[in-house]
Amino acid sequence: MSWRDRLSTLFLSGPISEDPDEPIEVGVVPIGKGPLAVTHLREVGFDAGGHDAFNIVTNVASGYRILVPRHQSEAAVTELGDWLAR
Repeated sequence: MSWRDRLSTLFLSGPISEDPDEPIEVGVVPIGKGPLAVTHLREVGFDAGGHDAFNIVTNVASGYRILVPRHQSEAAVTELGDWLAR
């Protein structure tokens, strides 16, 4: 049983049901490559989106967060890694 399952059992008296369409982060890429990565993921069939990752210490947008629905996340991580390695 995972830590998350234990906490949900303790506080919610049951496991957390996960929404397969919930957007989750699959990576943070350099800000210059972010929109290109989202475009690539969309072209190969993922429902990808993203936005700037803001660094509160330096007060600058320093990266780009890539988001996809939970049910596409594992394949999107693989595709994103392959695309970044090129």
